[in-house]
Amino acid sequence: MKYYFLLVLFIIGCSRSKQESINRFSDEALVQIYELQDQRNTPALLPFLKAKKEEHRITAALAFASIQDTLAIPYLNQMLQIDQDPMPRRAAAFALGQIGHSSALPLLKSAFDGELFNDNRRYVIEAIGKCGDSNTPALFENTNYRDSSIRLGWAYGILRLGQKGYYSNIINDRVVQLLDDPYESIATIAAVHIRRLISTKRCNISTDSLIEMTPYSSVKEYFKTTKKESHRTSFNKKWLSEYQSKEAYSRAEMIKHIKSGNIKEFLRGKILNDSVHYSIKNEAFSKYCELYPSDKWEMASLALNDSNMSLQSLATYEILKINDGENLIIDKRTELLNLCQEAIQKLQLPRQAETFIDLNKAIAKLSGKKTEPFKTQYNHPIDWEFVRTIPSDQRVMIETNKGNITLELFVDNAPGTVSNFIKLMNEGYYDNKYFHRVVPQFVIQGGCPRGDGWGSLNWTQRSEFSHYTGFETGTIGIASAGKDTEGVQFFITHCTTPFLDGRYTAFGRVTEGMNIVQQIRIGDVITSIYDIQ
Repeated sequence: MKYYFLLVLFIIGCSRSKQESINRFSDEALVQIYELQDQRNTPALLPFLKAKKEEHRITAALAFASIQDTLAIPYLNQMLQIDQDPMPRRAAAFALGQIGHSSALPLLKSAFDGELFNDNRRYVIEAIGKCGDSNTPALFENTNYRDSSIRLGWAYGILRLGQKGYYSNIINDRVVQLLDDPYESIATIAAVHIRRLISTKRCNISTDSLIEMTPYSSVKEYFKTTKKESHRTSFNKKWLSEYQSKEAYSRAEMIKHIKSGNIKEFLRGKILNDSVHYSIKNEAFSKYCELYPSDKWEMASLALNDSNMSLQSLATYEILKINDGENLIIDKRTELLNLCQEAIQKLQLPRQAETFIDLNKAIAKLSGKKTEPFKTQYNHPIDWEFVRTIPSDQRVMIETNKGNITLELFVDNAPGTVSNFIKLMNEGYYDNKYFHRVVPQFVIQGGCPRGDGWGSLNWTQRSEFSHYTGFETGTIGIASAGKDTEGVQFFITHCTTPFLDGRYTAFGRVTEGMNIVQQIRIGDVITSIYDIQ
């Protein structure tokens, strides 16, 4: 009886412990690190890089991956060089890459030579690419790695260099050779880099040839999207009749694919009509500027005067295309500058942060002066009491008009993002919202309150970057206009999208229903999102 009683107590204790520790944030030290991260309190965070507990050192390093304070570079380097455990060293390499300062390059080179674990060397070489400058491509030219982990890091490294605008013909040739690498993940990263080379006209190899070079169907499909041409249509009575029979998002898509016809007045009417859906107005503006470039500055002026922030942003996109040789008379340049300055003063922050950033860039372009970058006005606090109620394996269902998508959420890696998403879900925020953006072989995106991608609520949340969560097929992430501007819109990836790693918060993955993700089209409806734990 005595032993039975002790056994019962043991079972109760285990059960209680399980209930109390459904995720890792029962650890108060971890919560403290996150709080210091939100406060951007570098001095108070630095001692955690030498904490006794490995998990604390890793989390502190990842905090600096978000803060991106160069003051932490020598301390992260020390961690990278002497920490006895491989995972903290890996986190330190990731953090140095996220900070992205060239002063870390010699430190990372030294760490690469001294690192014993190839899995860690993979992260170090990627960080070298992230911190790289114009001289860095030469470091990647003469090395031929047999180990697959290092080869993967090499592919990531040159991808990061390309994101910064640094290329090498020797490197580009070698990347092409990786398309038939024995490891599909390496071939995939190579394909992403090659597609950027194609878009920037640095690769002369035909798409058909690239498809033949790789044995992987997923990579072949990735290249096939570069071959697909838009469906060409002409504006006429038949087109107009079909247009009238469609709903808003289908109408916007039809406008997007018009290539010819006397459509000026039609487009102008859609842009100026306040009762027209945002998605239609936006496509009409973009198409107007494409088909009638001589009139685009008049239309840009109208857009900047409009209270519609999406039109204001689209006007700035045209302004940012101005090159030094373009003949834009001084009076028009001055007019556009004044309109941008007036528009930016009327915006509500942080709700309209995206348009604020766009207008800020346009003002810099038109004035020839450097402007202050946007800084988050309010960082939505993490509700730790609520976070502690979320299991590490939390699952939710996205119910759509096409079918259901099951997600597993990563609260341990992105507590702020996951808790906000679940709160919005519980409030019914996502019910009957639309998928407003679908890019084949890239993402589906939804959750915008306006339905056009420019809507948000009156708060922003922190970015949560981690080397644990990269953007693979079926990853769910939060849309943003820059670091720490995340809000309510989410996206799900069609395929591996490594150029999103370290730039967007990944907070879950699709476990069932990837076929539904592939079927989603613009205008499809999120019926509801709910807990299935």
